[in-house]
Amino acid sequence: MSTDPFAAKRQEMRDEFFAKLFLLGGWLGGTDTYKRTMWTAVPEIALQRAAYTLTFRKGLPEVGANNRLVMAGHEAMLAQWFHRPLKRRDIELSRAWYATHSATKAFPAEVWDAVLEQPGEDLTLPIDIWGLPGGQTFLAGVPSITFEGAGGLISYLEPAMCRYFAPIIQATKARLMSEATPRDAEFGLRSAPVEVCNLVLLLARFVGGAGTSGAAQLTSNDTAEFVWPELFKSIGTIGHEMMCAAQSFEKTLAASEYEMMDRFVSKMGTASLLCDLVDAETVGLENALRVIRAHPETDRVGVRVDSGDIAAQCVLYFQRMKALGIPPRVIVFEDEVTPDGVRRVYDVFRTQTGIEPTMLFPGAGGYWWKLVHRDTVSAVFKRTATADRPNVKFSNSPGKETIPGYVRVYARGDTLVVADKSESIDGEPLFVKLVEQGRVVYSEDFRSQAARAERTWARYTRWEPSPLVAEHLSRFNAMRTAEVAEARARLSAGTTG
Repeated sequence: MSTDPFAAKRQEMRDEFFAKLFLLGGWLGGTDTYKRTMWTAVPEIALQRAAYTLTFRKGLPEVGANNRLVMAGHEAMLAQWFHRPLKRRDIELSRAWYATHSATKAFPAEVWDAVLEQPGEDLTLPIDIWGLPGGQTFLAGVPSITFEGAGGLISYLEPAMCRYFAPIIQATKARLMSEATPRDAEFGLRSAPVEVCNLVLLLARFVGGAGTSGAAQLTSNDTAEFVWPELFKSIGTIGHEMMCAAQSFEKTLAASEYEMMDRFVSKMGTASLLCDLVDAETVGLENALRVIRAHPETDRVGVRVDSGDIAAQCVLYFQRMKALGIPPRVIVFEDEVTPDGVRRVYDVFRTQTGIEPTMLFPGAGGYWWKLVHRDTVSAVFKRTATADRPNVKFSNSPGKETIPGYVRVYARGDTLVVADKSESIDGEPLFVKLVEQGRVVYSEDFRSQAARAERTWARYTRWEPSPLVAEHLSRFNAMRTAEVAEARARLSAGTTG
């Protein structure tokens, strides 16, 4: 029996976290309406064995990304459909609603009847999922996950699986941040639509950024630290709301600011003093230096700058402390921090002080949500095979063609090879089984995933199709070219129809 008084509550909260991600009510409505209408129209095709792939066609448009992405989020994303079995009664109730009461009256009965053939109340989807493991670096355009089983059932998963874009973007951002600085903290809880989204972000950030050390990542999200104390460590200090609480028209703004700074340090013994309540380069500077000098009993009092010319302020505070004989203190800087912004601040500091910015500490909030949407990486979930026939989806926009077949991905040196599962490929197989017949089988600790992200980040520079996939692409492209030319000729001649 565990002697940890928090263990039971911690496990309860972990379970609740993943349960919150599951289909609302276990209801089959967690998809797009056209899934129902499509497979009602062609039930025999809906039941055929098929493959779909999840592909990110674009890289993250940030300095240093270079078309690379980091896989993350399996635990949260797969929970959307596979956290627990579906219930027979929910499927039957869904049938009754969508077939007779919905504004769009259609229900692909044959597809769901195949699921209902299982005995009992708890039913799993007969779907297998293969994909890149957590932390694996891959290149835009390379299929990252493949889904195999009855096509009509897999099709239902599309909206949920496309949401992988969020943890993958965030894990990639974490990798970029780790290359810009060996130390940083996440302060983005208020930027998340809901708290659950921030927890998904933090797990992805750990995978992308913790590296082989697996050190706990700093965050202001107190729930994250409690639920995963091995992965996260809380960090907090003084805020504007406390700083301004002492203000009145009977005393100066400077006196009010100093009072709250001093009270905080006296009570807590450590602080990153927020210096821009009045003006970071004058009043706040004087008050911070006064407080630091007034508390020689602790060397754990530094400053925090988060508005104005951040780089110049970091230099200013360092130089003023040095002039007063105060040993270097931590200088936290925020204000729309990005990896590229961190580099600029560090470069200014080096240039103007002549030393390494080891005391500077960036904190980012909004960065973790900037550009976090599907279009940034062009996430697509497309059918690539039906029965034993490869399928392809063309487009009038270049670069949107799908890769046909039952896809697997291999590594060979600096190259990723996209192959069909029927082929024997000289290379390291990268796909692992994530879901087997509707049950999640992927279970890998987050530190192992983080170590993989560091190992593989600089490994791949290109990808290529295998011989069979290249042949399929060539044949499909030849068919399209010929048919488009023939149709264009008919249209020009006015003979269509």
